Amino acid sequence: MRPFDEHVVLRFALLIASLIFAALIPDIVTHTEHAFLAVPYAICILFLIYLALFYRFPSSAAQKKMRSDVNVNEVVLEPIRNYERDLQEKDRLFQMMIDVSSEGFWTFDVSSDKVFWSNKVGKILGIESLGDSFDVVKGCVLESDWESFRKSLQQCLNEKRNFTIRMRLLNKHASCEEIVISGRPQCNEAGLLIRVIGSLSANTDSHALVRENDFLSTCDSLTGVNNRQEFLNELAKDVEKAAGRPDYIFAVALLDIDSFAAINDSYSIDVGDQVLRIVADRITASSRTGDCIARIGPDVFALIFRDIQGSDVNGELISIVRNLHAKVKMPLKLEGKELYISVSMSVVVNKDGDCVEDLLANANAVLRDMKKGGNHGGVQFFTGGIREKAMNLYKLEFEIRRAIQAREFMLVYQPIVDIGDGDRIVGFEALVRWNNSERGVISPSEFIPIAEETGLIVPMGAQILRMACEQTKAWVDMGYEDIQVSVNFSAKQFTLDNMVDDVRRILQETKLNPKNLKLEITEYTALCESEKTIEMMRALASMGLQISIDDFGTGYSSLAYLKRFPVHTLKMDKSFVDHVTDDEEDASFARMVIGIAHSMNLGLIAEGVETRDQLDFLRSEGCRLIQGYFFSKPLNSDSALAYLRRHYKGDSAPSQVSMMLQMP
Repeated sequence: MRPFDEHVVLRFALLIASLIFAALIPDIVTHTEHAFLAVPYAICILFLIYLALFYRFPSSAAQKKMRSDVNVNEVVLEPIRNYERDLQEKDRLFQMMIDVSSEGFWTFDVSSDKVFWSNKVGKILGIESLGDSFDVVKGCVLESDWESFRKSLQQCLNEKRNFTIRMRLLNKHASCEEIVISGRPQCNEAGLLIRVIGSLSANTDSHALVRENDFLSTCDSLTGVNNRQEFLNELAKDVEKAAGRPDYIFAVALLDIDSFAAINDSYSIDVGDQVLRIVADRITASSRTGDCIARIGPDVFALIFRDIQGSDVNGELISIVRNLHAKVKMPLKLEGKELYISVSMSVVVNKDGDCVEDLLANANAVLRDMKKGGNHGGVQFFTGGIREKAMNLYKLEFEIRRAIQAREFMLVYQPIVDIGDGDRIVGFEALVRWNNSERGVISPSEFIPIAEETGLIVPMGAQILRMACEQTKAWVDMGYEDIQVSVNFSAKQFTLDNMVDDVRRILQETKLNPKNLKLEITEYTALCESEKTIEMMRALASMGLQISIDDFGTGYSSLAYLKRFPVHTLKMDKSFVDHVTDDEEDASFARMVIGIAHSMNLGLIAEGVETRDQLDFLRSEGCRLIQGYFFSKPLNSDSALAYLRRHYKGDSAPSQVSMMLQMP
């Protein structure tokens, strides 16, 4: 029996109450006339005694038991979410998971150069204060190991590659003698590196680290196929095997995902990574046992088709390649949507190359020729002419790089004349020429396309702009204050985020007034990434520069876009000027362009004017600004100055004496 049991206490209370009532009965009988009035008291006393001695009180558990014969409808209330509290709880849960993990975690923020360490790192290293930099690691590991870590981290930042290294600890208070530290880069949707996320753990399994390093050294971490170095090793083995066995035939193929950058831009880098994994899986599933598969570039896979046999080797190889190509380019299903991809393949048989370098160079030459020729999404085999053509292109690309460094490019200037003001010169168009030390002056038609394709047009364009600004400034200082020089800009230059800043810096360094400079862009350039281009054009126009649309009317004309662009001048393409006097369609088009320019209050330049009849037609239609051989061919700087002296009739025309004194 428990002390102070409530039932026992109640029984004692009832007995005491019955005794009190019994003691009152004699008084009741004595003071009342009727003795039978004491009967109810006696009954009450007996009832209390009964309750105290015999009644079984229900237990507390029984009192709390719910009735099973009553149905109570459950009321479900929608909880009111406190999202801020949820996030805090999630952060606390995440922190708890990190703290209880056997590994330490760290995050390096690229923008702030700060490091976040989890609490576990301090326990592993035996250090209480970790700080917000990598100095804590530097201070407790061997110097050589720290240098290896520093190089690995820098390589991770530069090339966006994972790394895993082992380091030996000097701290006697650490929980181990060696640690394994790993890092993985994380990029935003634009492909820019924002942070490196890593782990730090005690090295308790050296064999696991060896296996991980072996995997990372031979395989691509994203797709699981071989990496570039392992592919080169395998290809070298096949080349050596073919050298000892003339009957051994193999082929090398490169597979490139067309417009892969557009997938990353349109969707995300994560989607792009999924595409790469699916393509790698399809290549693996479609290849034969023993073939080598590797990822050797961001969106380029390489294959070695080994030991090709049969009476018709070429037919067998074609069948293998086409089957693989057809399966790889099938539509992908990602996040419930179908995504269509295009892949280009180049194939080289081992007889078309004696070494690894030749085979890869031939395969790259085929792929490059396909891309340049617009033959995307197909399969092409190597032929001798392609390699020779590619070698010439590579040689030309090398020479262009050298020419930029040696400043072999020069400018010539073609006058732009106002026929409505006595054939007064109003400006020049700066045109680039290559003064090659071996071949002499080279036409831009030979090197500009290669510069565009390789991206060399960017440093070349910056060099051309600086030369044009320097020459224009020299003419302005001679007194030709209203002269204006036009410089062509390519589409690739407009893709640079810092293009506007570069133009501003060159103007500041050359001290040229922006009103004396005009930038010419093609319609194609204007319409590429139109929103970004418009933003850049507005920034340039706000600086005081004028902008001209070159080759207007060659296929991309759009009045809607033209209305949005901060354009000052249109240049009518030479192909329409050539036949304005003998082709009514070209004449009608010329009239339309002139009408557009007048209605939109834009300047209009007709380029390529070579005959008097063409000039008279343009004059009659109201086109005043003319450029072409009728007035002058492109001139070097000295000849341009002489032309400027003869045809500059502005109010600020300098005197002959002044010009002679200022001549260089």
